[in-house]
Amino acid sequence: MQKVLKKTDILSVYMDEMLHSIFFLGHIHGNQRNRLTPKDFFGRTSLHIMSDLFPEPFTKYNSHLPTRTPFSILLNIMEILYSTEERIKEELQKLLGEMKFPNPLHKPGSKNEQYYTLESTVICVCSDSDSQEYYGASLCCRKGPAKGILIGLSCLKTWHEYVSHAVMSFTSGAPGDGDGITFPKSLRCQAFYRDWKENVYKEKRACWNCKQLFNLQDADEDKVEHPFGNCAETECLSKLLINNQHVRENAAIHKHTPETLQKLKSLTRARLITQLGEVGIKVTDDSFHFYKPCQIKMAPVFNVEDIIAVWSRILMYPAHG
Repeated sequence: MQKVLKKTDILSVYMDEMLHSIFFLGHIHGNQRNRLTPKDFFGRTSLHIMSDLFPEPFTKYNSHLPTRTPFSILLNIMEILYSTEERIKEELQKLLGEMKFPNPLHKPGSKNEQYYTLESTVICVCSDSDSQEYYGASLCCRKGPAKGILIGLSCLKTWHEYVSHAVMSFTSGAPGDGDGITFPKSLRCQAFYRDWKENVYKEKRACWNCKQLFNLQDADEDKVEHPFGNCAETECLSKLLINNQHVRENAAIHKHTPETLQKLKSLTRARLITQLGEVGIKVTDDSFHFYKPCQIKMAPVFNVEDIIAVWSRILMYPAHG
């Protein structure tokens, strides 16, 4: 019984974080005249219920900054509930299949092109030999400045410093070549994309950006349009570095020093101040307020069915702006 209660509390915390992330992305989506607010995602009754259960996302979505995307949080929930790689993919396929989204904006053939889904295109799993597996998702925000903003915020707050350093070294505009990470040979890292027609996850080779960032083998050498840090490999390799001492001690990034990292973060912070200001979020160098989801002891009782119901309701929204 205690284990069930603990899991429910954790899911409630993730729901709080997920709502804030979705509301933030809705707020910066579009232009000043048609930004989405939390009330645009719910009917009157459900709005009242959700704002009572989770008040802070409804008041802090335009003042506090997220540390990851909604789909990354959903993937974390699936990891807690289902544990194994095959079961996680199976349950994600089932959930996303039941939602019957139109194709994302960047894919042809949508019946209704004005929808912008928050589904991540790719997920990834990595481990050190046969040790614990870690999961990551590609950035689900595809339109406007959201992708660059989330990459910058992740570099400052979320990712392991090696990953942050590598990504920022390729995106900061500072002179010199980017600085990639070399992982131990025991690393296993495999990405999967969801085939929308068959609703099944299929293996995907690392892209050329990930080859440069992480020295991954057998990478696809074709040029990619997405920015450094966009891919699912970024998140899962960061989690591996944070949690696996052997990988941390045997990974190498040659130009990494506290001074270099601080310079890269200063450049990233300055760029974010401009980017956030352009979407109506005013911050200064001293006022980066990151959102902290509600604590477990204060979380309302919530189960996975509730989370899936809310997710299915607000995972996509009109792609105006």
